[in-house]
Amino acid sequence: MARILIVDDEQRMLQLMKLYLTPYGHTCHLVDSAEKAIEIVKTVPIDIALLDVMMPEMDGWTLCENIRRIADFPIIMVTARNQMEDVVRGRTVGADDYVAKPIHEGELLGRIELLIGREKREQYTFHGLHYDAKGYDCSFDEQKILLTKTEFQLLGKLLASVNRILSREQLVRSLWSDDQSIEPRTIDSHMRHLREKLRRSGFPIDEYLETVRGVGYRLLEQTKDS
Repeated sequence: MARILIVDDEQRMLQLMKLYLTPYGHTCHLVDSAEKAIEIVKTVPIDIALLDVMMPEMDGWTLCENIRRIADFPIIMVTARNQMEDVVRGRTVGADDYVAKPIHEGELLGRIELLIGREKREQYTFHGLHYDAKGYDCSFDEQKILLTKTEFQLLGKLLASVNRILSREQLVRSLWSDDQSIEPRTIDSHMRHLREKLRRSGFPIDEYLETVRGVGYRLLEQTKDS
C-alpha cells in the first residue's frame, strides 16, 4: 500500500487515476497545481508521485526539479507525448519513469509497484559492493566494511537512488526526519568518512560517486569516465 501524490490540472485525470489505484489499497492525494503539490510534499509523507507534464504556471518538469530539492521518493512523469526527448528530459530533472496518455491501468500499476519495490529493497550489490540493510552488513571482496549507523544509512540511500541526484536537504530529511538543528552541510562530513572507509576496503568509490556542486551527491551506475 502506498501514499501516492497525483498532480494534474484536469479533474477528470485525477479522478481516473484515483479510480485505478484506490481498489489496490493505495491512498491518493489529489492536487491540481504544482504549488499545492509542493505544500503536500512538505507536510505529508509520500511514497511515490505522478506528475502531469503540461500544466499552467509551473509545468511538471519544473515541479519535479523542485520536489527533488526536498524529497527523494520515486517520481513518474505523465505525458501526452510518447517521445524520446520527454524520457531524456525526465531523467535530467530527476524523474524515475514516465507513462504516456492515454493511461492504461495495468501499465500504471506495474510501474508503481516496480518503483516502490525498488525503494523497499533491503539488499544491494553494486559492482562487487554488497549491502544488507536487515543484517546491517556491508562488504567488498568478502572484506567487511565497518560503518557508523549514519554512514550505513547514507550508503543505503545512495544505493536505492542510483543515477539520481540526492540533495543535501533531501538526505538530511531522510536521515534525521524533521530535526531542524541538523545543517545540510553535515552530510558532507559523513560522506567524507564514508568515502574514506570505502576506499580503504578497495572499492573504487571515487569512480562512481559524483559530487554535484552546490546540490548534493549522485551514485552512478557506470564510472564517471565511461
